[in-house]
Amino acid sequence: MWQVVLGVTPTTVALFLALALALAVALALWTTHAPGSAAPRTTARVLLSCWLVLLLMTSLAPTQPVGSGDATVWWRPGEGLFDLGAQLAPGELSMLVRRQLAQAALFVPGALLLRFAAARASAAAAFLLGVGLCLAVETAQLLMRAGRVADVDDVLCAAAGSALGAGLALLGGPAAAVMRRRVLPRRAVRAAP
Repeated sequence: MWQVVLGVTPTTVALFLALALALAVALALWTTHAPGSAAPRTTARVLLSCWLVLLLMTSLAPTQPVGSGDATVWWRPGEGLFDLGAQLAPGELSMLVRRQLAQAALFVPGALLLRFAAARASAAAAFLLGVGLCLAVETAQLLMRAGRVADVDDVLCAAAGSALGAGLALLGGPAAAVMRRRVLPRRAVRAAP
């Protein structure tokens, strides 16, 4: 996953958030355009399943043989980022921030897609799913002892990403409503003879 971190820039972060919002608006428009159809919900479920597989592959892939590493937990939030006595090499602080942004971005789609995959899922449920899933992944990394470190920063980043995903899903509905109000009257005028 560290190769992905190299691509995290302000431009790619803005593009990612714009695409996530576009996905939320598209799913909201599709859901309201075809209220009786199960296709939008099914599509969101398939995308959610693909996201879950991707998340588990990137988070649980061992970097050394299973059982050969230490069971390490980093409990202090911001460890390495805010260590006052730490001598960070040039670019190391940037890499730490990029890694945390990538970790947060990894959890945005889950909360966003859950809101459309399960009609009754609230924003709070989507947030709790993301945090709970991250806690399960961190526990699995600890138990596997395969070169991964269980880190409280990962849980905090997952919480931020899940909150952002749930917020974007909530924003998708009003954005879709605005788009329908502005686009539909123009179509009606054009369709008139």
